[in-house]
Amino acid sequence: MKIVFLFGGQGSQLPGMTLDIRQEFPQTEKLFQTTFNVNPDLEKVLQSESEDINQTRFTQSAIALFGAATTQVLSENGIAADAAIGSSIGEYPALAALGVWSLTDMIKIASARGSLMTERLIKRKAEGFTDGMHAVLGLTETEIAPLIEKYDQLWITNINDAKQVVISGATEQLAEISAELKQIGARRIVPLAVEGAFHTPIFAEEQKELLKIIEQYPLTVPQKEFYFNRNSGPLSDASVSDDEQKNNIQLWMSEQMISPVRFYECGEKLFTDNEFDLAIEISAKPVIAGMLRKNLKNIPTVQINSAEQLKEFLQTLNK
Repeated sequence: MKIVFLFGGQGSQLPGMTLDIRQEFPQTEKLFQTTFNVNPDLEKVLQSESEDINQTRFTQSAIALFGAATTQVLSENGIAADAAIGSSIGEYPALAALGVWSLTDMIKIASARGSLMTERLIKRKAEGFTDGMHAVLGLTETEIAPLIEKYDQLWITNINDAKQVVISGATEQLAEISAELKQIGARRIVPLAVEGAFHTPIFAEEQKELLKIIEQYPLTVPQKEFYFNRNSGPLSDASVSDDEQKNNIQLWMSEQMISPVRFYECGEKLFTDNEFDLAIEISAKPVIAGMLRKNLKNIPTVQINSAEQLKEFLQTLNK
C-alpha cells in the first residue's frame, strides 16, 4: 500500500488541538514536553478556549506538535508515509514524517519560525504598517502579477489553485487593488483572518536567522516523494550531490518564509507522477483535502483531526 500524508498550514488550528491525543496516546508525551519547553505559554493556551491559538507564535508550534504526535502514533502502528506534502508551516511536519528531521527537532525549528515571524509582526506594526492577506478567486497568477507590480507593498503569496491566488501586503494597497482586480474578472476577493502579510519579503531578516537555526539540526534525504512550496522542486534529486540536496532543503525551507507558497503546483506534480492507495490528511481543521479534491477523487482519503478519528482509523486497519 502506497500512502501519502497531507499536512495543513496556518488556518487549520483550533483551541484545544492535540490535548486529546496527549491523553489517549501517552507515548507522545516527549513531543509535548519538547514543545512546551520551547514555547512555555502554549500549554496554557491549548487548555483555554481563547482565540490566542490564532497568534502565530502559538499556531505554528501547535500545528507542528499535532503533526508530530499523529505521525508518531501512526508510525508505531505500522503506518508510514511514502510521500507527503504540506502547506506553509505544514511542510515542516511533512518533512519530519518522511524522516528528513526527527520529530522533536522539527518541533524546535517550527517553533523558532513562529517566534521569528512574531518578532517581525511586532516591528512592522511599530513602523506604522497594517498588513493583511486577500484570497482572489477567479483569476490566475499570470493575470494578477502585472497589477501587483505597480504596488511597492503588495505581493503574490499563495497559489492554492489555478484560479485561487492569495495576495498580501499593506491593507491600504490591498484596498486599492481590489477594484482593479474586479475589473479584470475577479469573482470574489476574500480578506483572510491573519496577523500579517505572510510569505513576503518583509520577513527577509528573519529568513536569514531561520536558516542559521535550521542548519544546526541534522537531516537526511530519503528517497521519497515531496515537493517544496518554495519552488515546487523535489525532495530527492539524483542529479545533485547529497550535500547539495541537504543545502537546498535548508535554504528552501527558510526561503519559504519570504516566497509564494506554490501548493497547487506541488499537488499537481505529486499526483501526476505517483499513484497512491491511501491519502491521510493530518490537520486539526481539515482543509488540504478540499484544496486537492481533483487529485484525490479516485483515492481513498482519511481525515485525522482528533484522537477519536485517529483511534477509529487504527481500529479499521486492525479489522
